Amino acid sequence: MTQLPGMQEHWVTGDCWLGCERTGVPVIWLGPLQWDGQHAPVHACKPCIDRLKAQALAYFMQRRPAAV
Repeated sequence: MTQLPGMQEHWVTGDCWLGCERTGVPVIWLGPLQWDGQHAPVHACKPCIDRLKAQALAYFMQRRPAAV
């Protein structure tokens, strides 16, 4: 994953909140989920993050403006 200079990735053992729903695996915090005034920490494993990154890249490539 690309990170900002001076920032470290902090992987912990936990549950993936994305598609695989695996438990007890290395995960990283993606950010807070807000719903109905409540907050929950969202974590994801590397395979799910890789899939999410590929999906985002495909989205960005489809919407790239044509070169002039």
